[in-house]
Amino acid sequence: MNIHVVDSNQKMLVPNDIFIVAAHEFKEGLKQYEKAAKKVGMTPERLQYSVMIKMFQDPKLIRLRAGNTMFAIKALPKRTGFVMSFNADTAPNYINNIIECFYAARKMGFDILFAQTHSPAMVKILKAAVRRVKLPDAYAKFDSNTGVFMAVTGKPRGE
Repeated sequence: MNIHVVDSNQKMLVPNDIFIVAAHEFKEGLKQYEKAAKKVGMTPERLQYSVMIKMFQDPKLIRLRAGNTMFAIKALPKRTGFVMSFNADTAPNYINNIIECFYAARKMGFDILFAQTHSPAMVKILKAAVRRVKLPDAYAKFDSNTGVFMAVTGKPRGE
């Protein structure tokens, strides 16, 4: 079985397939699961897939879909959200999907979004997406020490 990203302009995957591809493509995560997967007799991809599914099923999360990307947002105090993405789309579409999620999060009331990554490629994609957002006062920052990416969705609103 050849597992790879799929252009959502050509074919929309079912959510389960998005998680399968995301589990294979998220190399940072695979390294974290190597030892644990070996202990339980699973591949790192299968263990990562199981963790992704379990995380995504948390009823406290806001779930969104754009193209072949699933997003989960954990609402935090002060109009802040922690975002996780599970991507099975091509890089250009992934950028568009992030932008779509950004606009949706703004409409839902989020002023600040956080994500965590240590991948230079992912930081580049996130920065490219935020640069293309057409909202006044929207910007992004990345702290390479902590791996935290912060995006301000626009002018802060009242509590």
